Order: sequence, then C-alpha cells, then structure tokens
Amino acid sequence: MAAVVAGATASTLWPASGAHLFGAGLLAVTTWLAVFDVARHTVQAKALPRYIAAGLLAGYGWLTLAGLLWAGAGTTLQGPRYDATLHAVFLGFTMSMIFVHAPVILPAVLRRPLPYHRVLYVPLVLLHASLLVRVGLGDVAGMERVWRWAGVVNVVAVLAFAACAVTVSWLCRAQTEVLRAAATSRPTAVVAGS
Repeated sequence: MAAVVAGATASTLWPASGAHLFGAGLLAVTTWLAVFDVARHTVQAKALPRYIAAGLLAGYGWLTLAGLLWAGAGTTLQGPRYDATLHAVFLGFTMSMIFVHAPVILPAVLRRPLPYHRVLYVPLVLLHASLLVRVGLGDVAGMERVWRWAGVVNVVAVLAFAACAVTVSWLCRAQTEVLRAAATSRPTAVVAGS
C-alpha cells in the first residue's frame, strides 16, 4: 500500500516515474491478495460466499491488468490504453466490489434487506464479459463499434444490478410482510378444559 500511495503522490510531481511506481504498487497489492485472501477458498463454497469470492477474484484480475498497464507503459491521458486502464479499475475492480459487497453492506446502511439470490450473478457476469469485450476487442484490437456497444452493455450491467437489488429487496420485504400477516391472523388454539 505504501508503494500505491507513494506512486499516486509521485505521479503529481513526476508523472512518468510515479505511474510506474503506482502500477508496481497495484501489482504488489494484487499479489498479496492472490496469496492471502480467503476468496481463493470460498469460491468453492455455495450461495453468498461463492458469489462474493467470484466477484472479488474477477475484480483482482482487472486490478492486475491496470497495474501491468501502469507499471509497464507508465502514465497516459488518452487513447485505448487510457480507456483500458481506467475501466479496468473503475468498472472491473470497483463496480465488482460494489456488486458483491452489496448484500452485506446495504442492509446495514439502508436498513433494507438484500438477501443473496443467484439472479445477482447476471449483472456481475454481464459486467465482466462486456468489459472483456470492450478492452480486448475495442481497445486492443481497435474495433470502435465493438468498443461503443460494449460500453453500452457496461452501463446496462450496472443498471441491471440496481434493478436486481431493488427487486430482490422488495420481494424479500413483501414475503416477510405476508408471513407476519399470516402469523398475526392465525387463531389462537383453545386448550381443552380451560
């Protein structure tokens, strides 16, 4: 983390060398995560732990790509490499972290349930697949139309996650209210002899 902070700071003063240091710091962080993060093991679990682990590992992959681009080629402010680096960090890593932590964090913050449901995989897979197309075919191969359409699908993935989260939360709340209503309307049993 010290290399990441030092690289980010150095990038403002010495953009070329600072970007290399920042990229090396990202690679160090992702290497540490690859060795020590529990996600390597929980990806074999089921339900929510597997969903979280899959999103974490995919996000770490995108962070590694960004680290390689910064460490190897240095800073850039435009063009396909800039697009690939920027979206690897902010879509591939950051949005993946948001998607997979939402079932844990949002209920605590918003006081609304967001139980795990396998439908949450749809926007997660859509996000990573469309980003792979955007970077692989759009940025690397220079296919501008593919790049544009993949960008649209990136947005659709984020909106789909929001729609899935709202729907799952609403269905959970509705089911809870139905169960609560059924429990309160049930007649109390009359004990014989009383």
